[in-house]
Amino acid sequence: METTDIALPPASDAGPEVSAVGRIPGAFFSPVRTFESIARRPTWLAPLLLWTILSLATTAVLLPKIDYEQVTRDTLQRRGQTIPEDRLASIVERQKTFGSIFGWVGGAVTPAALSALVAVVIWGSFKAFGYDARYSQAFGVTAHAYLPGVLKGAFLMLLVTRQETVNPQALGDLLRSNLGFLVAADSSKALHALLQSLDLFALWVVVLLVVGFAAAAKARRGVAAGIIGTLWLLTVAVRVGWNVIF
Repeated sequence: METTDIALPPASDAGPEVSAVGRIPGAFFSPVRTFESIARRPTWLAPLLLWTILSLATTAVLLPKIDYEQVTRDTLQRRGQTIPEDRLASIVERQKTFGSIFGWVGGAVTPAALSALVAVVIWGSFKAFGYDARYSQAFGVTAHAYLPGVLKGAFLMLLVTRQETVNPQALGDLLRSNLGFLVAADSSKALHALLQSLDLFALWVVVLLVVGFAAAAKARRGVAAGIIGTLWLLTVAVRVGWNVIF
């Protein structure tokens, strides 16, 4: 008796696909499955649209509440400078004009620009260590990994609506998701900046970047954590140095 072998299709180790819209909640509630799907079929438009809309909404809420006169007076006091009141009024008006321009432009451009910059730095780092990943994968992973930061922005916007005036230099301490409130900025700028970096939402973003780039580059998560963790520590060091100098 002859037997006939029936050829079966090769088994695929690919998991179920997640839709572009479904990837937004998926980044929060099922990150491994979601980022594996992003690595197979990168998308980025949905998170960037959400981020940009919230960024512009926060700008609209924040700008009218900034007390430019008090901010200018505080800056001059720290520098030990005194100027006539008429000149102060002129400076405040210019601050309002430039603040509005940079606020709206920054609100519109920052989500895409920051995602592109972070993606190219991490992507380049993985390529330097011999891992093969496409930039489209890196950009898609980064755009979705920043969704916890978008959530933080929503909470911050709600807090801003409850304030009469807002000092933009103190926004980092308004939502107590980091340890910066333990040390006053005036007492130790370096320590304050370091503690501000220990932020729940920022660390959440780092974890998602590790999960996402491990899937995109087909690297072990320990290796991904080492590369991304090193880049994060360098970012913290730059931030602390910037606050000390400026």
